[in-house]
Amino acid sequence: MPAPFLTEREPIMLLPGMLSSRRVPDSVRVDFDVVMARAWEAIAATHEQQAVTFVRRLASRLSAEEALQRYFREVAVPFQMREAVRVRALLALTPDERHRSLDDGAEPWVLLRPDHLVGAIRQRTRFVEETTLAIRMAAAAADEALVRTHVGMALESARVLAPVMPLDDTLMQYIRAMDLAPALAQGVFQRAMARLAETEMFETVEVAVPELPALEPVRSPLRILGLRAG
Repeated sequence: MPAPFLTEREPIMLLPGMLSSRRVPDSVRVDFDVVMARAWEAIAATHEQQAVTFVRRLASRLSAEEALQRYFREVAVPFQMREAVRVRALLALTPDERHRSLDDGAEPWVLLRPDHLVGAIRQRTRFVEETTLAIRMAAAAADEALVRTHVGMALESARVLAPVMPLDDTLMQYIRAMDLAPALAQGVFQRAMARLAETEMFETVEVAVPELPALEPVRSPLRILGLRAG
């Protein structure tokens, strides 16, 4: 199956949550679709950059292919985007980086000697623990970069949708369209709301408030019973 590269002819088809644009009023739907297409490209570019960085950070511990597979396990990459990100990341690496082999130089028969076996096991255990930590740190850095990209695109979505819906709904519309996982969605929403609170946009855009029915005046319990106070 050929890699699902993003092309000019079908960027919208690759968006996982584009059906949610049906909730967007017709007056801004085209502009919203354009923002979503740009968001998809921005996220793909961020994943490509972060995948390359991930491979290079783990160069002394994992081969390029192993590191990319681990990247897809640790970082939430949309399924439709994975093969394109993998291929583009490999193209961004140098030939030496792509074909690097990891060889500790130890002869297999040496490791079987009793006086070396315990030390080899301890060394291997320490290597695995250090590699696991390095992977977690590299994945955290990638996640942070993705959050920044999502926040930027969510704010663009807010600018397009603000005239027709409340600000918090504009952000939720973006989150639904991009089909973000709950943890990522929460982080993007909070950071985007904080950014909006710091801008003039938060002060000038009218937030839709539902009209509440008029409340009846509160009657004194004594009056209800036909009594007078004091």
